[in-house]
Amino acid sequence: MDFFSAFPNPRGFFPCNLSCKFIEWIKIGGGCILTAITTNNDLFILSTTHTRENLKHLRQTLKFFCPQCKGELQLRVGDIVIPHFAHKKDANCLQLFSDGESKDHLEGKQQLYHFFETKGLSVQLEPFIKDLSQRPDLLVTTQNEQYAIEFQCSNIPIEMVQARTKGYMNAKIVPIWLLKTPNFKQQKSTSIQLIQLSPFRQQFITRHSQHGTTLLTYNPTTAMFMYYSHLLFIQGYSFIAKVQQLPIAHQHFPFLQLKEPTKEEFGLYWQVHLHIRNRFLRQRFYLSRKGVQDLLLKGCYSARMGLEQLPLFIGLPVRNAQYIDVYILEWQASFFFFLQDCQKSILQVDDELISIFMKNNQFYFHDERGKEAILHYISLLKKLHIHSIHSSTKEAEILQLLHNEFLAKCYEN
Repeated sequence: MDFFSAFPNPRGFFPCNLSCKFIEWIKIGGGCILTAITTNNDLFILSTTHTRENLKHLRQTLKFFCPQCKGELQLRVGDIVIPHFAHKKDANCLQLFSDGESKDHLEGKQQLYHFFETKGLSVQLEPFIKDLSQRPDLLVTTQNEQYAIEFQCSNIPIEMVQARTKGYMNAKIVPIWLLKTPNFKQQKSTSIQLIQLSPFRQQFITRHSQHGTTLLTYNPTTAMFMYYSHLLFIQGYSFIAKVQQLPIAHQHFPFLQLKEPTKEEFGLYWQVHLHIRNRFLRQRFYLSRKGVQDLLLKGCYSARMGLEQLPLFIGLPVRNAQYIDVYILEWQASFFFFLQDCQKSILQVDDELISIFMKNNQFYFHDERGKEAILHYISLLKKLHIHSIHSSTKEAEILQLLHNEFLAKCYEN
């Protein structure tokens, strides 16, 4: 628990890139169900406390019906997929269950339902919200809020996520999207490490003014929450993150958050960053096929320095770096080469000069957010008293500045 801290999070965990554009929700019929109504109109929930032997006996003595369409359900008790209800073939039900839910999804919903129950919270499994025509995996009610919990085990169109999120928020329900923990083949046991997040997973990164960026996931096989927090964008799908797992038995609600990295932990961020930077330089030097046409190598030649001599203040992690389509070292070096050609120092940079750099460069800058990355970089250089590519500064000074910036803004994008 030393790694975690609790905080009130009234807005929950929902995709940070929520579109304001209305997108019609697509209804999907059929599929697996964990709740049913008995002949006596009692709600029956398939929980982890039911044994397969007990359920096999119950299906001989009870009939079960869909809570929405009232059609009769089959109780399936197999050896592989966990016990679940299913509509009979060709049933025409408008309830929103996905077809062929995975074992992980079914188990995850059951485990999370049990988790909220043990916390003494009012929780419903697969309730149908008529006004929204939506059915969250779980609906949790506290004294102040309602939370729709969506445990997502597979990739779906982000438009679906946005539409469901919009519906919940319009109904004053806090949406919490909880992804299944990805199976990273090279995930290390250390807390600070390099991770790869696909564009789909990146949509579920949440941002908090105090705790920064977090991707929270859950693994029903191990009954562990996995935190990927204080994400520092590097390039493409690559992030440096503080990674920590938490057993479901130790979790709280609202969900705990990882404490900010210590100065020692941030030193590990810096070491991972340097490793990536050095690898990029080696590969560029030995594997570049452009020869003298390689603008990075050409710029170094003009500046009368080798590629490996580029100072450490070129390649600094900055906010909004993902909105420039090349590695941070490349565009930051290009920026210095541009200033050198213009015979300008960092102190002489203005909006017009930045616009010329963006317009005449081969890199792609995504709208104004690409410009914001350049502005943040310039602010860091000024704080380090860097005027040109030939300025010097100590590594310790760079590390201290980045640590302060990281804690202040958590490199929110």
